Amino acid sequence: MRAQQIGILVSTAPLRKTATYRGATQQRFNIEAAMELATRFDLVIVGSLTADEVFQYIQEHLPPRIQPKFRFYPRSFFHEFKSDEVMRTTDDPRNPAWEKILAEHGVRFEVLRSVIGQDHRHHQQKFAWDNMSDFILDDRVTLVTGSEGSLQYERPKALDRRSSRRGA
Repeated sequence: MRAQQIGILVSTAPLRKTATYRGATQQRFNIEAAMELATRFDLVIVGSLTADEVFQYIQEHLPPRIQPKFRFYPRSFFHEFKSDEVMRTTDDPRNPAWEKILAEHGVRFEVLRSVIGQDHRHHQQKFAWDNMSDFILDDRVTLVTGSEGSLQYERPKALDRRSSRRGA
């Protein structure tokens, strides 16, 4: 039996397309992209600061047979993780929110990783949602980006780092 495949989107852009109707340009839900994701993955996690209403619209317009594959985390979810005033300049509330999302779904990831800096010394780097690829250690995960119906798939870079250490 194969392991459950997980697609992660940190933006709703891959699920939207631009359409012009009677001279007005509007963003529309791209059902074809959602269908492709549902075919490719067992679980599709979508989280961003996009308005809750957009997520609700997407969820309501997904075909019923693929709805169970999608997990949505809209703006209201991320706002639960607001930083303290003092820390606001350095801590992005999306970081702990994404850590919780990954943990909820059993995705293996590093909260802290060691990197070699320009001074050739080891430095600690904290988990960053916008650089998730460097922290995810789960080979079931594919990061999905793109727009206008063009889905792009990326294997987490941390997996390549881990496998190169084993081979050394």
